[in-house]
Amino acid sequence: MDESQSAVAAGNHDSMNKQVQEIAAECHQLPQRYIRQLDKEYGDVTNYAAASSPAEIPVIDVSVLTSSPLELDKLKSAVTTWGCFQAINHGIESSFLEKVCEISELFFQLPADEKKKYLREEDDIDGYGNDMILSDDQILDWTDRLYLTVLPKDKRKIQFWPQKPTHFR
Repeated sequence: MDESQSAVAAGNHDSMNKQVQEIAAECHQLPQRYIRQLDKEYGDVTNYAAASSPAEIPVIDVSVLTSSPLELDKLKSAVTTWGCFQAINHGIESSFLEKVCEISELFFQLPADEKKKYLREEDDIDGYGNDMILSDDQILDWTDRLYLTVLPKDKRKIQFWPQKPTHFR
């Protein structure tokens, strides 16, 4: 490996070890690794505003998934075309979801040293951090995340579940 390749590899390693909050505090320009090129990954997004009516994220009624082949087809279509959907009638109380959001926000407001206690391992998705770097030319998301497996219980990696804020676990 020549010096320029070593520098690129070191830069990739640094990107994996630095969280987006840290990069943002130290830089005055968005690093190239985080800039997405139009048309390259997502097609032509420039004409979205000119569309006659903006597309709406699919809404899936979870309460009828087991009894409605039509809703199941709608779910399949949403996942394969959009990659996401809004779930309704899922049975989760809005007060619980609000508490999850509140506690999550508190976690992300913690000092970097506290959050780094839960850094994901290099080849794993669970834990705190940013994108897994799978290739040298991969464009990274400008985000830090905390990914935790909840179910099945035997797949939980409790060492990545923050102890602060105190109600997180």
